[in-house]
Amino acid sequence: MTPAWLRDRLPALGVPVVLAVLWEVATRMEVLDPRYFIPLTEIGATIWQLGADGLLGEEVGATLRRLLVAFALAAAGGVALGVASGWWRFVALFIRPLVDTIYPTPKIALLPLLIILVGLGEPAFIATAFATAFFQITLSVAGSVRDLDMTLVEAGRNFGANGHRFLFRVLLPGIMPGLLTGLRLGMATCLITVIVVEFVAARSGVGHLLNLAWQQLQVDRMYAGLVVAGLLGHGINLAFRGIERLALPWRPPETVSVGGAAGA
Repeated sequence: MTPAWLRDRLPALGVPVVLAVLWEVATRMEVLDPRYFIPLTEIGATIWQLGADGLLGEEVGATLRRLLVAFALAAAGGVALGVASGWWRFVALFIRPLVDTIYPTPKIALLPLLIILVGLGEPAFIATAFATAFFQITLSVAGSVRDLDMTLVEAGRNFGANGHRFLFRVLLPGIMPGLLTGLRLGMATCLITVIVVEFVAARSGVGHLLNLAWQQLQVDRMYAGLVVAGLLGHGINLAFRGIERLALPWRPPETVSVGGAAGA
């Protein structure tokens, strides 16, 4: 018999496997233009070679350093401002014009200004990625605070939860699902911005690897960079799923039944 954990994941694995097989067959038979589409096995060999040469590790390391610094700053500031603006109306009214103006603006548009202000280098790259994640996290956390069940708030106050005890024992646990969702989305958008910034202006990172491969028409390296970027994004999702299982143990695990419905 097929193990339950494997049976639950087969529907999710089926589509990628089928697409991979079709891609491999179509490229090997040259149904797709071989100048622009290459087999997945060759892409895998390119990734292996880049890793063996040490180049892939350097580029991924540069991207991760920028990502982690920008996200850490955005998470600290975004959670604090999100809680304040969700709890106190005057804070929300005070920051609303800034949020309504900057949040919809593509943050890559801020890069030229930041380069003028702080110069071409890590501060400008990190600040651009920070701005993307910061507003995403702020809005998600603020919305979670406003949607907090007031019965829970009143119960906490009746049991003497005030000050920091109210914050850490009532408010933060109450908004934890929304907070983690905001952090997850914030880190995903932060990664997107980091790679775009590297593509445009940096001399290292996965985005730089993609840009260099595109300029030199190294199609195998271009696809390798895309695969690595996708794996980084997938890794972020897996990491946050693990964090959610630890922080929200009462939630049923995400599984997919044979019939396609979500279940415990």
